[in-house]
This record gives sequence, structure tokens and C-alpha cells, in this order.
Amino acid sequence: MKKRLQNMLAPNSVIFYVLFFLFAVVGLYFSRVYGAAGIVVCIILRIVSLRMNAARRRQVQELMNNIEVDGGEIRPAVTRSPLPTAVALATTGEIVWANDAFAEISGRGTAVSGVRMGEIAPTFETGWLIKGQTAFPGELGIGKRQYHVFGSMVQSGAGQLMMLHFIDCTEFVRLRDAAETTRPAIAVIAIDNYEELVKNTTDSEKSNILAGIDKRLFAWVKDSSAVLRKYDRDKYIFVIENAELDKLVARKFSVLQEVREIENHEGVVATLSIGIGRDGETLAESYQFAGLAVDMALSRGGDQAVIKNKFNFAFFGGLSEEVEKRTKVKSRVVANALSQLIRDSSQVLVMGHKNSDMDAIGAAAGMVCAARVKGRPVHIVVDRQHTMANDLIERLETQSEYKGVFISAEDAMIACDFNTLLIVVDVNRPGYVESAALLESINKIAVIDHHRRAADYIENAVVSLHEPYASSASELVSELLQYLVPTSGILTCEAEAMLAGIYLDTKGFATRTGVRTFEAAAYLRRAGAESSDVKRLFQSSFDQYMERQKLISSARNCGQGVIFAITGEEVDRIAAAQAADELLSIIGTHASVVAFRSGDDMAVSARAAGHVNVQLLMERLGGGGNHSAAGAQLKNTTPEEADKLITDAIRGYFDDQRTEKQDENK
Repeated sequence: MKKRLQNMLAPNSVIFYVLFFLFAVVGLYFSRVYGAAGIVVCIILRIVSLRMNAARRRQVQELMNNIEVDGGEIRPAVTRSPLPTAVALATTGEIVWANDAFAEISGRGTAVSGVRMGEIAPTFETGWLIKGQTAFPGELGIGKRQYHVFGSMVQSGAGQLMMLHFIDCTEFVRLRDAAETTRPAIAVIAIDNYEELVKNTTDSEKSNILAGIDKRLFAWVKDSSAVLRKYDRDKYIFVIENAELDKLVARKFSVLQEVREIENHEGVVATLSIGIGRDGETLAESYQFAGLAVDMALSRGGDQAVIKNKFNFAFFGGLSEEVEKRTKVKSRVVANALSQLIRDSSQVLVMGHKNSDMDAIGAAAGMVCAARVKGRPVHIVVDRQHTMANDLIERLETQSEYKGVFISAEDAMIACDFNTLLIVVDVNRPGYVESAALLESINKIAVIDHHRRAADYIENAVVSLHEPYASSASELVSELLQYLVPTSGILTCEAEAMLAGIYLDTKGFATRTGVRTFEAAAYLRRAGAESSDVKRLFQSSFDQYMERQKLISSARNCGQGVIFAITGEEVDRIAAAQAADELLSIIGTHASVVAFRSGDDMAVSARAAGHVNVQLLMERLGGGGNHSAAGAQLKNTTPEEADKLITDAIRGYFDDQRTEKQDENK
């Protein structure tokens, strides 16, 4: 509408002169002299404009006549071509010549000359011709038809002209859109906690639970042209057209909430993970995408839907806490595979995330223990200038077994060879590891992590232990060590390092703890870890304490139970994390967010107490984590910009939650 109005009021348009004339007539009421002068000027300008347009049309006609002549013979003329063709001024888009075919499709007939292209096709623009391209990007709508447009620039006495050729592609567009909307997408649906749901239940209750899930799933898809079939005790396959899938997406996969209404006699709530593959070249590729998507959903804790296409993932749901799995079969299988990998490697490198903390270093120390017992050279890659675990590193280095174990990423790049094994702990995103270059240089990689998987995860891992239910990476490593080494092979400092990692991520065993967490702590205690020595690692200096309190004093209430503190000063990361934890102790607080300067960036640390999923909140800022602890790094961002980005993310998160609840109530 705006573009059309601009075209109507542009100089040389009829409406422009009509308005000019009316303005001059009104001017007669105030001053006859100025009003009469305005009328005369308007008439003169219109006459000049008409003569100039006529001259341009003559010049263009001469140009077209010259195009038609070839060695004295008249070849098929552009004017008589069935291909619609028009010539327009490059500056204004005014049509100065058109053949009969274009006059017909324009709807203006012989009056098409002098009309601007924007009036006939509102989406038309000239940038593609100016850039030297020969085809209009996409399709151009004229009336009810769609056209592919090809063109070129022509220099003439009338100025720079556009010669445009139009090819009707309406039928092609209709068939393409129909093929796109009816293209099948494939989904795999899994019951996340099947074992927990049916455990200790009677046959009758088990049948009722599974029948309830079946009923809700089939009711969810009954209005769509979809095929849903159960192919395993806890899995379904689902084929649906893209257009119908978009309707389910618009409803935010309401079946996730509906299935949560089902629970067994012990209060275990049923949850689903839905993995959808779409836009694959073949059905087989879409099915492969669906498998990756459901794996992603399960690795992020379940109770969510994930859509995978050629380029990225889209996430829906994920509001529930992770459900702890009580079987240790996976840990034993991974331990056996990891043991063989270590034996077959020339050396082992262990790497955590940037700005490593006690959990990353503790888990790395556990892997050093495994490699040492297996008789392989091992090093931990760490940036000593940017770590939050210097005290723990210094304690480990007092042992003779750790002389020279901690090396920089540059030294690791020099030392690695084709048969080097890289074990990545406490991180699953390639952009967050200590050294992305080292990760790309080594082809044999193992990943051990407890954070919810993000879209850009490490894909080429030979072995992966990724359990979002776990409290910490140190908990996972301590479980692996039970199958990798005898208890006597663990140094006391290594046991204390892993216990410190668990202590850090559970906030002193206060949050995210399960049966497996205490079993791991008991195992480390038997290996020689002393709780009193571990607690001393968490003592803060006077400066850190004051820094933390200053940050807390800047906090404000954002509503919805979220407390937000931000500072433009450099803050110790440990102090910032402690400030986020301390803010959670305020009555009525469900989540805390702390932002502080880190060089040219702004670092964000978030904590939650169950009612808010801070992972989803931080993903809005390009970060990640898990349900109760997450973070993000805002590159090249000022405190003022960070403040707006974070408050917008908080508002957007709660808007989405409110929308989902409204959809559920309908």
C-alpha cells in the first residue's frame, strides 16, 4: 500500500498534476496572483511532461525498429512476439513501450504506456538488474498470474532503460506449492519413561496407561491426513503431509500436555519425545532426520518435540525436569568401549569447556586416572588464564602423577597425532570447548556430558555418554571409573576433584540430586575423598565476597519470579555464579539471571528452582545448559544492549509459556 501510494504521488503521474492543480485553485482564495501563477506553472509542467514522454516513446520505438531490422530483412518482431515484453525507465519504472502481449496481461490495454511497473506489479523492484543479474528473484505476481521475469539494461537517447520479458509460470508455481504442502514428513514418537511407568504396575493398570497414551495420540492426529502406527512397545511411527504438520506446529504439539495427564499409582507422569524429519531428498533421508530429532529430544530430557530439516533443529516443549534413569547398563557399555579406545590410542587428551570450572576439571581428572591405569600418556587441555578452578589445578599439581599433565591448547596441537584420543567432558557444543581448533584436528573423539543437547552438538563422536538427568559430568565419570579402574587406582586428590565437581553443580547436594548422585559420592568417599577438604575449595576471598554482594545489590525484580542483576564491570565468574545462586534464596524467586562484562562481551549466568526452565531462556540468547543452570555469552555487546536483550528474552519466554497454557485450556 505504501509503495503504491508513493507511485501515485510521484512526479509526472496524473494524480500528481491533479493535486498540483487543485492546490493552485485553492490558492486563488488566498491570493489571486499566486493562485493564477500556480495554475499556469501546473499547465506548463504538464505540457512539458507530455512532450518529454512522447519524445521518449518515439526514441524507444526507433530503438525497437532498429532491433527488428537485420540485414534488410524483418525478422520475427518483438512487437508481435507472444512473449510479453516491456521497456521501462530504470530510474522511475515508468513503462515507455510494451508489446501487445504485455498490454494484455497488464490489464491496462493500450493505456499501459506511462504507467509505472510498481502499479501493475506491486512487488517489482530493480535491484537485481542494477546488480547485473538477468532474472528477477522468485516469481512476480501480475493480477492472478505469476511470472518469471528476465531482463537487461539498455542505454538509449531516452536514458537508461530496462527491457523486461515475462514468462507465465502460474501452473508451475501451483504444482510446486502443491508438491511442497503434500510432501510427507516422518516422525518417530517415543514414550520417554516407559520402564518407570509400568514398573510395579498390574497388567490391568499397564494396559490402561498404554491405552490412554494411544487414545490421546490417535485423537491428536484424527483430523489430519496422517498415518500413525505403533511398531514397538514404547515407539510409534508417524507420516504426515507438510501442510498438516504446520497445523500441529501452530498448536505447539498439544499432545505433549495431554499425555502428561496420565500417571501411574506411584505418581510417575507419562511424557513423550517426538522427533520429526522433514524436507529430506528421499523418505529415507527424512526418516534419518526423524531419528536424529528424537535422539536430540531424549538427550535434552524428553517431554518435547524436535523438528529436523536439512539445516537446523526446531524445539517445542521441554518444560519438565529430566527423569533419572536407574539402570547402569549404558555406563557399563560406554566404559567398555572407552577402555578399548584408550588402549588402542597412542595418547589421550582431555578437554572441557571455556572458562573451565571444578566440574570440568574434576571430570578431566577422572579420565586422567583411567588413562594412567591403562598405561597411556595423558594430558588435560586448559587455559590457565581463564579458568575458575585454579585452586583445584594447583592441588592436583602437587602430586607427582600430575607433573606436566596440564598443557595449553597450542601445546596439545603440536603433541597430537593421527592416533590421539580426545575426551571432551562437561560440554557438547563445538563452539564452547576449550579449543575448537583441537576438536577439528582430531578424528577420534569421546564426549561425556550432562547438559541438555543443543542444536550444534559434537556430531562425530566415536563414543558418547550424554545423560541430561545426571547432576554433573563428574558424576558420570565416577560411574565410568567403577568399570574402568580398581578403587585403589584412584588418587585421593582425583576423588576429591570429582566430588568437588558434583558439589559445585548440585550446590552442596541441594539441587539436581538423585539416587545415582549419592551413589557416586559414596563411591568417591570410599576412594578417599574428604568432604572437609572439598569444602575448603569453595571458600571465597574477601574481595570475591564483596564483589558478589555488590552484584547482588544491583538486582531488580523482573516479575514472574525472576530476579535480574547486571553490571558493566568485570566480575569474577565464580562470584557471579555464587551471586546467581544466592539470589535464588529470595522468597518467591523461581529464577535468577546475572550478567557481567567479560572483555568486549557480556557473560550471562542463570539459575532456576524448578518452575522456570533457564535452558530455554538462555537458548534465546544463543546459550544453553540444563533445566536449572544455564548460561550464555553475548558477543561484542554493551551492558545497555545486554540489558535489553535479556529482558526481551525473559518477556518472550513467559509470553510463550502463557500462549502454551492458553492453547492447553482451549
